[in-house]
Amino acid sequence: MAYFTILGFSFFCNGTVNFTNMKLRCILWCLVMSFFPGVYSGCIAQEKSNDLHIFYYSTVEFVETPLSPIKGSVPLNKEEAMKRNHYRFSYNEKHQLVSVSFFSKNTPRNPNHTASLFTLAHFMKFEYGEESETISFFNTQGEPDEVLGNCSHFVYTYNDLGFRNRLYFINKDNQRLTNSWGIYEYKWEYLDDGSVIEDRFDEEGNQVSIRPGFEFHRLKLYFNPSGHIALMQNIDDNGNLVENSSGASQDRITTNSQGNFLEWNVLNNKNELEKGNGPNVAIGKQEFNEYGYEVALEHQDEKNQVIVSHYGIYISRTKFDQFGNIQERTFYNAEGKPAKHSNADYHKLSLIWDEQGNKRKSLRYFDVVGTPCLHATRGYHGVRYEYDDQGRISKISYLSTTDELTNRKDNGRAYSVYKYGKEDGEVQVVHFDTSNLEIKQ
Repeated sequence: MAYFTILGFSFFCNGTVNFTNMKLRCILWCLVMSFFPGVYSGCIAQEKSNDLHIFYYSTVEFVETPLSPIKGSVPLNKEEAMKRNHYRFSYNEKHQLVSVSFFSKNTPRNPNHTASLFTLAHFMKFEYGEESETISFFNTQGEPDEVLGNCSHFVYTYNDLGFRNRLYFINKDNQRLTNSWGIYEYKWEYLDDGSVIEDRFDEEGNQVSIRPGFEFHRLKLYFNPSGHIALMQNIDDNGNLVENSSGASQDRITTNSQGNFLEWNVLNNKNELEKGNGPNVAIGKQEFNEYGYEVALEHQDEKNQVIVSHYGIYISRTKFDQFGNIQERTFYNAEGKPAKHSNADYHKLSLIWDEQGNKRKSLRYFDVVGTPCLHATRGYHGVRYEYDDQGRISKISYLSTTDELTNRKDNGRAYSVYKYGKEDGEVQVVHFDTSNLEIKQ
């Protein structure tokens, strides 16, 4: 096993690295294309508009770190994109990414199940300085948006070679802040072997974890030939592997060439499979359809036996409508037979959308034989969504198995009413119980 360095990243290669080898030359060409997707458009549908090149994708590639660039996955031509949910990636004449936006046909939408950890708003605007890069977020009305708490902008700085080496967050008042994961800033260091060290700090300079529920702190990152994350190691200041409280010190990740997250393996210091991290499983396997949507998920232990995760899932399967919206999700036991979600106590989640596929109309839970049932921890069977004449959500109601209003078990709400300011459109949400008494937050 050998590795080599391109664009500051470490890549794995079986056997001897021979740059005259035709197969390896092809891999390197694909690698360059993966980091500069606007350079070549021979096989990806694009549209040129106002000196921008617009590309259409059904989803985005999987990422684990904001160091990784946001890239589209599963290209669509414009005709197909205008019939379903899709992302629009816009590049300028310098082949720089200038925006990423999400639409249902031609209607602006917030990203759905297709989003990655860092595609966080309907519209993301990218601006470049000589030594920095800023990402700004906007909602479906074109107004500035806040993500990961009160972050309005992500600001990256570059090292002397032009690679991202730092990320911090700015609020609407142009002040630095800590995001909702407790992170004040990221820092990256590029090692001579091509790997990357990632550190995250709070405002006092203390090391913080990768995100809530994921007990990895200082990371050593490796990437595969397509630039996707391949291995994350939890290390100390001397570079030694450190097992967290679950016994895990490494996450080995398998993606396909389109960036779909096919499998993860949790490993200990000895490179052995170990149940751990948030799901508390050793192996997770996912299957995807032709649009890059997850259609199946399965959890396994160290011996490749199907087990239930901390989140209550042995096996799940998901169906989508013609627009790409989730239509149905069902759960199965270790033998692959229909079963209830171990924590929520339902077998099937059913979603109904409007005729255009833009607005969710209802959500309902059913048991294995198709009988309406209650979500065990939330205490309701269904949710009804209502909208105002501008298409904005106006009311959300929680329903019993007989379609009557019911108080949620977790927060006591029976329905929520949304009110919008006439001038600024600022939303105010008021919650009520079944007696129409307001519930103070």
